[in-house]
Amino acid sequence: MSTTSTLLTEEVKELARREGAHLVGIADVGRFQGAPRGHHPAEIVRGANSVISFGIPLVEQVADWNEMFQDSEIVVPEIRKTILQDYLYSTVNYSFINDRLDQIALRLTLHLQSLGFRSTTFPATFGAAYQRFHEMMPGLMGLFSQRHAAVRAGLGEFGLNNVVVTPEYGPRVRFNSVITQAPLTPSPVLREKACRGSGCALCVEMCPGALSLLPAFDDREVWLDPVSRTDKPLCREKRKTEFCYGRCLQVCPVGRHTSS
Repeated sequence: MSTTSTLLTEEVKELARREGAHLVGIADVGRFQGAPRGHHPAEIVRGANSVISFGIPLVEQVADWNEMFQDSEIVVPEIRKTILQDYLYSTVNYSFINDRLDQIALRLTLHLQSLGFRSTTFPATFGAAYQRFHEMMPGLMGLFSQRHAAVRAGLGEFGLNNVVVTPEYGPRVRFNSVITQAPLTPSPVLREKACRGSGCALCVEMCPGALSLLPAFDDREVWLDPVSRTDKPLCREKRKTEFCYGRCLQVCPVGRHTSS
C-alpha cells in the first residue's frame, strides 16, 4: 500500500474512534468472496476497494439485567422482566448504541465522499421503528452482513452463538460498516481464537432452542464463517416467554471487564 493509503487509513480509524468507536478494522473487498449474489461490497458500491468495520461494546451491567431490581417496590415482580428486557436492555444496549454507530457511519461516509470516494453505509440493524422493513427481508436478513464485515476486518471471529466474538469484549459488541472506493490498508484477520468453542458452549446450552450447530467444525480454527444457525423467528418468539433477549451474549465468559 502507498503512503497515501496508509495515511488515509489512519485518518479514517482516528475519526471513527473520535466519534465513539472502540474497535475499528479494515477489510479488503477480496475477502468477501462467496457473498450472496448482489451482496458483495463491489456489487453494492461500484469500484469498492475496502470495507470499514467498527464496533461499540455493550454496557455489561445492563447485559446482566436479571441481577437488577430484585427487591424493588417500584419495579414489581409482575412487570420486572418485561421492563428490564424490553425497555432497559433494548434501549441502552440496542437503540442507544445503534444510534451512535449510525452517526459514526454517516460521518465516515460523508468524509470519504468529500475526498472523492464513492461510499455508503446502512442502518446498524433494524430497530423497532423499522420492523415492517425487517419482516420484508427473507429470513429476517439485513441489507449487508455487519457480522461478516467485522470478522473479515479482523475484529473477531464467529462464535457458537452465531455472532461475532471479539478478544476485547467477547460477543457484547454491536457493529456497523462503511463500503468505500478508498484504497485503505487492510487489517489482519484474527489469528488466535476468541470463542472457547465446544469446551464452553454456554451460549448454546442457555439458549431456549433457537441456536443449532452445523454438523462439523474444528475447535482449533478461527471461524471466519458461521458454525451455527439461528432460527430468528423462534428467537424473537422465545423472548416473550423465556426473557432470553441477549442471553447468548450475557453468558459468554470472553472479554468480561466486570464480574457478574
